[in-house]
Amino acid sequence: MIPYLYYLLLKGFSFFINLLPEAWALWVGRQLGRVAYYLDREHRCVSLQNLDRAFGKEKTKEELRRIAKKTFQNLGMTAIEFLRIPQMDLEMVRRRMTIEGLEPTREILGKGNQGALLMLSHFGNWELMGWLAKVTGYSISVLARPVKKNSKVNEMVSEIRKCTGLEVISTEKASRKVLQALSRNGLVGILIDQRAKRSEGIWVDFFGNKAPTTPALAVLAMRTGAPVIPIFMVREEFYRHRVLIQKPLALIHSGNIKKDVETNTQLINDTLEAMIRQYPDQWFWVHRRWERKKRL
Repeated sequence: MIPYLYYLLLKGFSFFINLLPEAWALWVGRQLGRVAYYLDREHRCVSLQNLDRAFGKEKTKEELRRIAKKTFQNLGMTAIEFLRIPQMDLEMVRRRMTIEGLEPTREILGKGNQGALLMLSHFGNWELMGWLAKVTGYSISVLARPVKKNSKVNEMVSEIRKCTGLEVISTEKASRKVLQALSRNGLVGILIDQRAKRSEGIWVDFFGNKAPTTPALAVLAMRTGAPVIPIFMVREEFYRHRVLIQKPLALIHSGNIKKDVETNTQLINDTLEAMIRQYPDQWFWVHRRWERKKRL
């Protein structure tokens, strides 16, 4: 009963937020993020602890608090923009989104035989990047975990994502669908920045601290030969976004598979860290990246 009520509340809020002009809706999102920073003590503490772990020797406590506040505000606007995706059209998206670095990816896909893997993270408004499928005309699939605790919310989220032209592949038994997408010369995105389970992840450095990290992207790249292309979306000002597509990573293939997986996963973490250092308030600091919540 409670999950269904939560779904109804989300639907009602989505209906309301889509009635507002875009600037008003984003203002609401920013204020919600600001309020959440003060009211959501747990995630505020997580974000400040993470920031201290990453930048404690480089920035003052006040600088870290400012980054955390901006992070919450960005997340508030990101949530609003996600709910407004169904009423967006391609021309609106093109006015809001600038794409940089697409040409190397065009060259890779122009060969028409292997596709490519996209290195994704919870950066900027990562959900809006789904529009790249329609903006570029390329087939793009993304691995995503279903919302297991609320099937109705999971359906709602999936439908919104489909509006962008994105194909969502459930992380459960995804290998065959990923290989099929690559064989069709498609782009497959994999999120790499969440804490991995101890039984599945490998421990590599992230801001100078060991973090359990998924090796999935490195393993897939080594197995298929598909290049790995880092891609980030950066929020600029209020509602404009810049998509930064980097050159394919220079992965290591020494023949020592175990060592290569670790080395390449470290390279992936280093690439993400470098981008976070440029735009520290754009990343998802509210996630316990290094360690789990301690049980009482």
